[in-house]
Amino acid sequence: MILRVWRCLAALACLLGAAPAVAQNCGTIVVPPGLGMGPGADVTSFNPLLTSSLYNQEAAGLIFAPLLWINRFHEIDYARSIASAVSTPDNGKTYDVTLKPWRWSDGVAVSSADVLYTYHLIQALGQAYAGYGQGGVPDLIASVTAPDASHVQVVLKHAVNPQWFILNGLGQLSPLPFHVWGRYSTDEIWQAQSDPAFFRVGDGPLLPVALNIGIDAVFVPNPLYPVGKMNFSRFVMRFSTAEGQELQAVQSGELDMSNIPFALYAKALTLPGDRVVTLPPSYSWHELIPNMANASTRFFGDVRVRQALADAIDQKRIVQLVMHGLGSPVYGPVPPYPDTFLSPAARAGQYPVGYDVAKARKLLVEAGFMPGKDGVLQKNGQRLAFTLLIPAGPPVSIEIAESIQQDLQAVGITMKVRQMEFNQLLAVMAGQPQKWQAILLGMTLGPYPSGEELFTQGAALNNNGYASAEMDRLIKQSTDEPGLAGLFAYQDFASAQQPVIFLPNERYSVLVRNGLHGVRDFLNPLGAWAPEKLYCTKESAP
Repeated sequence: MILRVWRCLAALACLLGAAPAVAQNCGTIVVPPGLGMGPGADVTSFNPLLTSSLYNQEAAGLIFAPLLWINRFHEIDYARSIASAVSTPDNGKTYDVTLKPWRWSDGVAVSSADVLYTYHLIQALGQAYAGYGQGGVPDLIASVTAPDASHVQVVLKHAVNPQWFILNGLGQLSPLPFHVWGRYSTDEIWQAQSDPAFFRVGDGPLLPVALNIGIDAVFVPNPLYPVGKMNFSRFVMRFSTAEGQELQAVQSGELDMSNIPFALYAKALTLPGDRVVTLPPSYSWHELIPNMANASTRFFGDVRVRQALADAIDQKRIVQLVMHGLGSPVYGPVPPYPDTFLSPAARAGQYPVGYDVAKARKLLVEAGFMPGKDGVLQKNGQRLAFTLLIPAGPPVSIEIAESIQQDLQAVGITMKVRQMEFNQLLAVMAGQPQKWQAILLGMTLGPYPSGEELFTQGAALNNNGYASAEMDRLIKQSTDEPGLAGLFAYQDFASAQQPVIFLPNERYSVLVRNGLHGVRDFLNPLGAWAPEKLYCTKESAP
């Protein structure tokens, strides 16, 4: 709404005689990964089928255009999509997709064969595919066929909720260049995922030319990208700038924009020359992931313990002190903004958990925990104590962890905090379930927040041993039955279950150098970047 009002005011200014800014070429634009989403990490893969982190997804999204572009309001923007239309003639089992004219960067036409290739590569990767299970892909699909070069038909094994499958499933079948990749084995494709030369052909706005480990990834414009012309000659994702130095990097010209650490927000407002742009909330949450698969922390398997953790944590204090008021508490699997998919109970702020220390203590007593000699709760000789792993570096993670540590100590729970490099943390979480007790991370959601890849038994992102037949049933209801009733039931149940301890999401602000424009349209809260929206005005162009 704010953006729409701004556009109306800009139009009025033009009518009154104010001259619009003329777009100039910016030369090189340098940004860190994770803009609008929090502190970033290194890019390690350009392959959209193998990206397990947001930062890799950002890089891959610059190279490959989506079959369906989902905007910040969770609607399909066909102007930016390779598909021009999607229909389901039998209301949920068959999906007909029409492709618009589009070309790879080497001039070859993007066709239905490229969509079929993506599907077959996902099948070949199996559970190595990063999005395995989300939107039912690939197991729900019975067949993918191409009646001709500009049409694809996807037939499912049974009818499902069309809104869910189109947003979460069908959108995964973005075309990949069969005429280039088809000559390589699956293993060769895996091995080449960080090699810019392998990705010399794309259909997105940019093409990679270099990946300098620990330093940056460098891209140049794709001249055949049909959505819009780039107003720069190079685009660099810089990895090496520490969060505490980002404001100085923008001021000195090393970065053109950067996230503003919450602790430095007030200072950023006073910096001369540059400006602060506050973005809509990301469609995400922070989460404390309790490991129920580790024998040393099996107490997390008791829902009363997980509810007590949620009730003991003062999320409003985290928002105010850590995020400087730029955030919202999250108590369930659907973030509060936009409220498109919130259940009636969640919309009314009626959650089964919330900050209630007395309730937390009562739940722990009901679960059989009593204070030991050192004041720490214990049951059958096992102390209610665990170690929380957090990503190394970002102060916001440290501050959230410290706030949680203080809250849990007040109800008799001891939590130690240990930092670990982000990519190592992901590897430990996925590959060593007995080696960690709890992890603090952020989770960015797909456009339809149904949870099949998060909380169903055996799901790709269910790394903590959570299992519930009722959760599986409700998630299946949310994905199979048209309408939102199933999604509402799932999110209310997940809020009570706390399969992970849901924590606040934030509204990030970015510091933008003077003369660089289009930042709000460049950054989509669902994670996709639109670099053609960026431009410079005359006084700032090189």
